[in-house]
Amino acid sequence: MVLVLVVAVVALAVAVATGGARLARVRIRAVRLLAAAAVVQVGTSVLVPGSGITRAIALVLTTVLVGLFLAGNARLPGVPLVALGLLLNVVVVGLNAAMPVSVSAAARAGIERSDLHLARDAMREPTGSSTRFAVLGDVVPVAMPARPQVVSPGDVLVAAGVGLLLLTGGARRRQTPRRAVRSTVLERDSTTIGSYS
Repeated sequence: MVLVLVVAVVALAVAVATGGARLARVRIRAVRLLAAAAVVQVGTSVLVPGSGITRAIALVLTTVLVGLFLAGNARLPGVPLVALGLLLNVVVVGLNAAMPVSVSAAARAGIERSDLHLARDAMREPTGSSTRFAVLGDVVPVAMPARPQVVSPGDVLVAAGVGLLLLTGGARRRQTPRRAVRSTVLERDSTTIGSYS
């Protein structure tokens, strides 16, 4: 999550520095679904942090809400990357009933095992021999100066998608209306016929 926030802040800063005109044209739909998903996740983490069943239910509900949000904004640049990243995270969590965390990758990022708090987090577990698709878990070390992280490939895709969306500002290529194209073709044909008469 920290990686996504850092990328978002940097992308916003770049967008504003370059004028921010394209960013103003972004039209994001169904923002309430995203807000509801955030409330579910934060509320569950605060109220019942140790309950695996409740966290699992919250994860399913959050996935549905975010999925609907992404489906409504699928045409925006970067959103397909975000959707793919979240899908990879859901797959690995679903197969292992928790997010596998590579302790060795965390160490390369500068994080001690004790700082991972895996024993207290019902939705995260250390990667082991029985872990399925461990490569999709938290295996990417991110040695940020202030707060080092170990993230999943899915998280990297989400961060890339968010950055792409903010940098491009949701700009689309201008398409010539069909009516205008048709009139142009007719004018060209009439000019050609007239030249032979």
